[in-house]
Amino acid sequence: MSGITSDDGQTVSVMVGIPPSPADQTYEITPVEALATHPDNPRLGNIKAIRESIRINGFYGVCVVQRSTGHILVGNHRYLAAVEEGLTEVPVMWLDVDDDEARRLLIADNRTSDLGAYNDAILIALLTQQNDLGGLDGTAWHKDDVDKFIAALDKDSPDVFPEIMVEDLGLEYRCPACAYEWSGDERPPTREEVPPPHDMPQKPRRH
Repeated sequence: MSGITSDDGQTVSVMVGIPPSPADQTYEITPVEALATHPDNPRLGNIKAIRESIRINGFYGVCVVQRSTGHILVGNHRYLAAVEEGLTEVPVMWLDVDDDEARRLLIADNRTSDLGAYNDAILIALLTQQNDLGGLDGTAWHKDDVDKFIAALDKDSPDVFPEIMVEDLGLEYRCPACAYEWSGDERPPTREEVPPPHDMPQKPRRH
């Protein structure tokens, strides 16, 4: 760890160099009563959807937990869903971090998820294929959701795109050899139409 000074003059600790590899982290199957959701977690998860996933897909991944407090930093709602599904143990990755580092990881995990997005075309193809081959159970998607999603995309797409005229593009060109300039849809001059650079008045560049 190393300390850096932020814009407001406060010193914060950050990890420098290569972060721990999975081999340097501690994993174990842990009784659910040894863990607790983080009291400052602002995320409101969909427990019902996660429970359905656990029933069909099983509990995959781990809960990332601060060792000193037992507070879950990553996987709070997965843990709650597991408890409601009757699991008595879950896989845990223990982290030896202080409270400031724990909060930072909690915030980062939530926020980095928010910043993600979908490639709509790939998502629709994936959901359509899954629906055709095995159904959508356990995916947290339902057929009505997919239909509404596709309909919303179709609504946002214009039926007719506006015509764009070439002369409206404001294109400008400059010959690198003689500095002759032309714009819009004018044809480029021929060599015979352009005097040698030393005979040609230089036009000011357009800004």
